[in-house]
Amino acid sequence: MNTVDPAKARDDRLERWRGDRRLLVGAILASVVTLACGFLAGHGFGALFEQFRTMAIDSVFDDRGDGEPPYGPIWGTFGLLGCLAAGNLASAAMRRYHGRRSGPAFPAVLAFAAGTLGFWESSRGWLPPLAVGTAVDPVFHEDEKWGIWAWFLYYADSWAPAVLLVLTSLVLWYAIRLSRHQAELARTRERLLRYGRRVPAAIVEVKVRRGGDESGSRVVGADVTVSFTDLEGVRHWVTRRTGDTAISGAEVLFDPAAPGDDKKIFVALRRHPALSDWLPAN
Repeated sequence: MNTVDPAKARDDRLERWRGDRRLLVGAILASVVTLACGFLAGHGFGALFEQFRTMAIDSVFDDRGDGEPPYGPIWGTFGLLGCLAAGNLASAAMRRYHGRRSGPAFPAVLAFAAGTLGFWESSRGWLPPLAVGTAVDPVFHEDEKWGIWAWFLYYADSWAPAVLLVLTSLVLWYAIRLSRHQAELARTRERLLRYGRRVPAAIVEVKVRRGGDESGSRVVGADVTVSFTDLEGVRHWVTRRTGDTAISGAEVLFDPAAPGDDKKIFVALRRHPALSDWLPAN
């Protein structure tokens, strides 16, 4: 028998973790691991890319690199897995630290940046062709002139790192935009928690979303429509998407001065909602 409301206990637990420096330290350490694993993954991808490049610009009988075990791609695979795990850990730690629904996108920036650096470093050591413009056959001496594809891959040590740099820049741009959007939502939510109005809401409709496997039998979330009445007696309906299947009620937080502004309406589907439980507009 439990004498403590589980919803209130959960809210208290999340609130205790919010702002905890241990989470910040964990996020920093996980970010360092993300950088290291990202570099390893990029270097391994570069080693794998070199194999395709060598097959295109040289004859298949060129055995200069055959004596080296494929450690690069193998370690790159471990690096990729480690990068995904550490990046998710860093994002989750910062999500708990800030008390938000979603974590920041900066681990993805770190992974792309480190991967780009690792790929570039790998490309500096790629094997040069036996002869520029000709795929030399050292066994049967049936040399062939390069086609467009061979010339394209010959210059891959220049354009491939540049493409990855552009991708890293795009990810950085997206991460900055997402960070600003999340910060604006947090400011709006905190302002409404101080000066807005919280009212109970009625759950009107729940559209369950399924997926997660080929059969699509697992519930992965829901689109929940709720209705509430503002201070003027006008009824409003809003829909929010949630990945939480533990729906135990509905509460609405809104701006009394603009009750119809969907961007200033937050919906909670739990009793004693924590900061991260308030759902903004999609």
